[in-house]
Amino acid sequence: MGCDRNCGLIAGAVIGALMAVFGGILMPVGDMLIEKTVKKEAVLEEGTIAFKSWVKTGTEVYRQVWIFDVQNPEEVAVNSSKIKVKQRGPYTYRVRYLAKENITQDSETHTVSFLQPNGAIFEPSLSVGPENDTFTVLNLAVAAVPHLYPSPFVQIIVNIFIKKSNSSMFQKRTLKELLWGYKDPFLSLIPYLVPTTVGVFYPVSTKYECQYC
Repeated sequence: MGCDRNCGLIAGAVIGALMAVFGGILMPVGDMLIEKTVKKEAVLEEGTIAFKSWVKTGTEVYRQVWIFDVQNPEEVAVNSSKIKVKQRGPYTYRVRYLAKENITQDSETHTVSFLQPNGAIFEPSLSVGPENDTFTVLNLAVAAVPHLYPSPFVQIIVNIFIKKSNSSMFQKRTLKELLWGYKDPFLSLIPYLVPTTVGVFYPVSTKYECQYC
């Protein structure tokens, strides 16, 4: 019995010592392997896990929009009355599933450039109405140009283009037009190289550049 007990204690001590030795060896090796894997997979380079997740994230993100609908456009335009608006919304879009496009990496500057699509999927179940709901809003082109070009002569020309295009201080536009762009008839008549499409999220793709490791 004494021998068995002593042998058990000795065996336990030997096993404990071996485990301590192996633990002392494996821990730094394990840390090194983990660090190497993290550095390899967390870099924004093609083929890594981080790159795949960065290009197209799996998490869905929703964007909600509220529009201020002008209730008395004629009173404001004719009598300079105080504007009355009604907030309408939310209108919901699902946006994060869209993948980045035209990804270009520069190994010298350690930067990556890409196009991020701004388009999104309309979610009727999370919105108060359809995407073709119509709103009366300020015509930004007509309102801004007179302030940008205060010259009396330019004002005469601007007024001619406004009347010819049947534009006015206020306009009716659908939600889709306001967010994703519409061709403005007034801007289309201006004989200069100016953007003729207007929209909150226009253009549908935006170019970005960021630094990677």
